[in-house]
Amino acid sequence: MSEIKVKLTEKILTVLLLLITVGALTIHPAQEISISTLGGDKLDTIFNIVSYLILFYFLLLYWKGFLYVTTKSPLQFLLITIVIFSLLWSGDLSSSLTYMRGLIRLYFLAIYLAMRYSLREQMRLIAWALGVSALLSMIFSAFIPGYIHQSPELVGMWSGIYGHKNELGYMMAWSTGVFLHLALSSHRYSWLMWGICGISICLIILSRSTTSLTIILTMILLLPVYKSFQKTNYKLQVILITSTLMLLIIGLMLLINNADTVVGTSGKDLTFNGRSDLWELVMSKIWERPWLGYGFSGFWTSTSASNLRATYDWASNAHNGFLELLLELGFLGFLTFAAGFFRFFVMALTRIISVAKKPEDYWPMQMLIIIVIVNFSEARLLTPSWNWLMYVTTSLSLTLEYERNNKNILVSNYEVKKNESFTS
Repeated sequence: MSEIKVKLTEKILTVLLLLITVGALTIHPAQEISISTLGGDKLDTIFNIVSYLILFYFLLLYWKGFLYVTTKSPLQFLLITIVIFSLLWSGDLSSSLTYMRGLIRLYFLAIYLAMRYSLREQMRLIAWALGVSALLSMIFSAFIPGYIHQSPELVGMWSGIYGHKNELGYMMAWSTGVFLHLALSSHRYSWLMWGICGISICLIILSRSTTSLTIILTMILLLPVYKSFQKTNYKLQVILITSTLMLLIIGLMLLINNADTVVGTSGKDLTFNGRSDLWELVMSKIWERPWLGYGFSGFWTSTSASNLRATYDWASNAHNGFLELLLELGFLGFLTFAAGFFRFFVMALTRIISVAKKPEDYWPMQMLIIIVIVNFSEARLLTPSWNWLMYVTTSLSLTLEYERNNKNILVSNYEVKKNESFTS
């Protein structure tokens, strides 16, 4: 099936939407200087309004396509439905409504991207947005005062256009991943891809984000593993995949059981800057409302969190995406997400084995690596953020791609049988 032809005007609007979503147009100085965007909060509001208007235009233009794509991924639709109904038991209705709007907006943007662009086209579009954010972060932190942290605990760490070094490192992990895989796929402008990839890595180093460096190292080490899946027969593929998963599980168990040794040698305290103590209290709160949770974004500003916030005044979330999801939507929401996540994993792995021709085709699986590693220490699993957009749109795109491939196989088989009957 040929790729959909998209008009230039529509592509420009799509890039504008992605630039807004990636944060390239709402530039934040280092947080200790200001939490407002360059130009004030009104500029942020204007860009939000613009994004809603563009999405509303696309919704009117392709409403049948939106409905079609939504029905093809019932698990994600069910998760969004649970989020909406969680308003009924939310601990803070105002906070839930505020963040829910952003989550649903990105859900519609994800549907639009999956509907109108192939995965390869999406990579090039998000490369534009992430490339602009990388270049702006380098320029602002290198040449303009106020975009490098000055507070004692973060002094000298670059924050770029994102206001905090962790946010810069997180976004540059995505940028490095995209440009690395595009550069390895031998595109015409591979020199440019390598250049922006290098800038993104430099920004990660200057932000001193160890989590982001771990992500990049993991993605690079996994590249030959993915390649080996393609060169082996089915039985060996199963053995390799099973062995890889077992090694990852064993490695994680060894890391947990020997955390004192590992953390001690890395120069960090055993409690991961207080996170492990926080996680114990979060777990106790989860067991108080295990099935439905406290509502989407409804816990941390509610009275239920008052004692916990008093103990850990720096905690505005669980600092773990999986615990945060359990806290907000309980096991109902968590198991719904987990089912969709597993489906994503299977489709991404199938793509590597059956479809992949270039390193860029490994990107969906590499994306899951980013999501898992980041959400071990940060709560970005189900938030109105870049993480959510990339997860949903790639999952939807894989679903549509899988369906198209099946249709093509059926058509091919029909044509073969038709020719055989004609010749006989």
